[in-house]
Amino acid sequence: MNIFISRAVSALCLFLILAEANLWLNGIDNTIFVLGYRLFIIVTPILFAIFRNRLTFFAFVLAEVGLFLWIMHIDLIGTVLISLGLAVSGYMIKYYVASTKKGVSGNKIALNVGSLLSGLLIFITQNRLIMLLACMVLIVTSSMSFLLFYKANKFKDLSIKKSHFSYVGIVSKRAIAWCIVGFVSGVKLIAIVSILPQFMLQALNGKLPAWYGLMLSLNCLVIIILQVPIIRVVSRLETIKVFVPLAIGMLIIMLSYFFDLNSFLGAFIWTFFLSIIECAITYLDKLAREDDLLLVKEAAVGIGSAVTVCVVRSVSSNYSAFLVGLISLALLLVGMTLFFSDQKESVINAR
Repeated sequence: MNIFISRAVSALCLFLILAEANLWLNGIDNTIFVLGYRLFIIVTPILFAIFRNRLTFFAFVLAEVGLFLWIMHIDLIGTVLISLGLAVSGYMIKYYVASTKKGVSGNKIALNVGSLLSGLLIFITQNRLIMLLACMVLIVTSSMSFLLFYKANKFKDLSIKKSHFSYVGIVSKRAIAWCIVGFVSGVKLIAIVSILPQFMLQALNGKLPAWYGLMLSLNCLVIIILQVPIIRVVSRLETIKVFVPLAIGMLIIMLSYFFDLNSFLGAFIWTFFLSIIECAITYLDKLAREDDLLLVKEAAVGIGSAVTVCVVRSVSSNYSAFLVGLISLALLLVGMTLFFSDQKESVINAR
C-alpha cells in the first residue's frame, strides 16, 4: 500500500506540472521538462553507482530543490532538476516494485490515480504558488511513503542489470523502427497536456477553462476502466494490426481543428478517442520488450513529446496539430516498413 501511495502521489505531482507547464514555463523550458522526465532515466545507472539504495531519496531531493527554484522564478535550472528527479525516482520506484506481485500490478493503476487526482486539483485551483507548494508537499509525502515501503520489505542490496540499459543493436532496422514508433507514441502521450491546452489558451487569451482538469480525469478513467479489456483484444491481433491504433491516433490529432477543442463537448470526444488509443498502444511495450529495445523506444517517446511541445508552442494551434499529426503518420509508415522488412529478412535467414 505504501508503494502505491508513493507512486500515485509522485504521478499526481508529475501530471500537475505537465498540465500547468503551458502556463508556467516558456517554450524552451517546457520542451526541456517534457524531454527530460522520460529521457533522463538513462543516467540512472551512473547515479546508482554513486548513491546505491539512497538514489530514490536523492532524486526526490532534486525534485524538491527544483520546485523551490521555480517558486523563486529560476525556471531553467529548476526545470532540469525537477525532470531529472521525477525521471530517476519514477524509474527506481518501478524497479523496486518489480520485486513484489502487488507492486507490478498496481503500478499502472497508481499512475492513473495520480493523473486523475491532478485533473481534479486543476479543476479546484490554478494558482501557481499554491500548486507549487502543493507539489513540494506531495514529493515529501511520496518520499515518506517510499521509505515505509523500503523498510517493510527490508531491501539489502539492489543491482541494476545491464540488459535494462542496453543499446545493443541500436543501428539495426528494428531499432530504428522502434525509435520511430516511440517518437510517434510520444506525440500521442503528450497530446492531452500539450495540444489540447494550446487550442484553449489561444481561444481564451492565455487562460485555461476550469473544466480542462476534467479532461485529464476523463483520460485516466477511460484507461483505468478499459485498459485490460482493450489489451486482451489487441493481443489477439496480427502484429501488423497492432500498429493501426497508433496510426488512427495520428489521424485524430491531424484533424484536431475540426473537433472544436475550445468547447467542452469537442474536447470530451477528442480526449475520449485518444484515451482509447492509449489503451491499445500500451501493447507495443510488450513487443518492444521482446525485441530487447524497450529502452530505445522509451527514450524516443521523450523526444517525440518534446518535439510536439516545441511545435505547438511555436506555431498556431490551427496548424501545429495538423503538422505534427501528418509528420508523425508519415514517420510511422516508414517505421512499419522497416519493422516488417526486418521481420521478413529474419524469417528468410531462419530458413
